[in-house]
Amino acid sequence: MAAPVRIALFGLTRGWRQFERLWAGGLGSRSLSLETSPSNNRSPWRLWGALCLQRPPLISKSLTPLQEEMAAVLQQIEVERSLYSDHELRALDEAQRMTKKKADLYDEEEDEQDILLIQDLEDSWEQAFLKFKPGDRITEADKKNDRTSLHRKLDRKLVLLVRERFGDEDVWLLPQIEWQPGETLRGTAERALSTLSENNMEAKFLGNAPCGHYKFKFPQAMRTERDLGAKIFFFKALLLNGDFSQAGKNGHHVWVSKEELGDYLKPKYLTQVRKFLLDL
Repeated sequence: MAAPVRIALFGLTRGWRQFERLWAGGLGSRSLSLETSPSNNRSPWRLWGALCLQRPPLISKSLTPLQEEMAAVLQQIEVERSLYSDHELRALDEAQRMTKKKADLYDEEEDEQDILLIQDLEDSWEQAFLKFKPGDRITEADKKNDRTSLHRKLDRKLVLLVRERFGDEDVWLLPQIEWQPGETLRGTAERALSTLSENNMEAKFLGNAPCGHYKFKFPQAMRTERDLGAKIFFFKALLLNGDFSQAGKNGHHVWVSKEELGDYLKPKYLTQVRKFLLDL
């Protein structure tokens, strides 16, 4: 009984070793074929870095009626709970001195030459206030609806759009440029900034990671098997100074608010852009 069992175990062991040799040989030949195969795996999608350049608000927004009512309530509470200011304490002290002077209790030896009456001081402030003229909230660019100007919608954020030629069509989009080997995507977006307005614009980038992305196919006339379309990665930046040059580029750019984006951008592109423009 023991002999048949040994024969069966020996046959099973020999079969398992043959299977291992065949399996190793198959893996070796497969890995060899993978190593010797050509590595022509270039993606048909080109990479682009895009710049979402924003001009921050220059003035505060106008208060709504509810906000004005709330502000008045808070101002009244502040007045009721506040202490006298230095100017108010000085006015009280001056009133006491004037009362004593009228009652012939005023000390004549006190130096009156350096005393500037509170009323005279307040009159000078009133004259300075009357000369002050606040700037208009509505600018000439607002009146003319000149969207190429930065001096419009001063209480809102504005974003820069440029018009580019794709195939036989003019398309409005955020400034973009194609990625080059060896640079980061943020570096690509910074290069897009440097190409604007002859390098006279400075901006602060908000982070190293893209805030959004968009994928599109090239027009049929430009499309090939190796170039189907592009993947665009957006980077936010705040404008510090400078403006877009008008020289030779009339109608090439606009500064628009969030509500005005729909007048220029295509629907799918607009949907992706609005995802990261939450407070524009």
